[in-house]
Amino acid sequence: MSMTPDETEVASLDAHISKYIALLAEAAAEIQAATCEDIPKLGRTPRAAVMLAGLIENYYTCAETVFMRISQFFCNHLPADRWHRELLERMCLDIPATRPRVLSDSVYNDLLELMRFRHFRRYYFGTAYDWERIDALLQRVSRVAGQLPQELQSFRNFLAQLSTPQDQA
Repeated sequence: MSMTPDETEVASLDAHISKYIALLAEAAAEIQAATCEDIPKLGRTPRAAVMLAGLIENYYTCAETVFMRISQFFCNHLPADRWHRELLERMCLDIPATRPRVLSDSVYNDLLELMRFRHFRRYYFGTAYDWERIDALLQRVSRVAGQLPQELQSFRNFLAQLSTPQDQA
């Protein structure tokens, strides 16, 4: 990087990532609780599907928010027309002398499907969700929830190196 980021800026980004790791864990726990506790009581009804769809949407939006923070920190300007997908794609890029990639290909692929669903959900106002699709999305959330925190933690380790003076590194 041509300019060393201010330690306060790095610490702020690190704190945001830490916060969002916790929020992602909470969102995943809510999805798990809904799947294991609420759905058996409610049945696989349209209202139950809407509830799960909303929880899946919240999970993805939380992940996207942390990616936006990372992108903004590294001055990654996004195109206005398709910034959601571009943001995800940039999280898979290793940018030499700037930052390592944030996401593995497998997490990216699962998040891409969650992003597509979130877009669909925001513009679909019905309640007739396909339970097969909901089940497949729940599997994707489960995989992402198992991997994304470690990938974000690895990125936090990179940030710790940024804030360490070079003579101490």
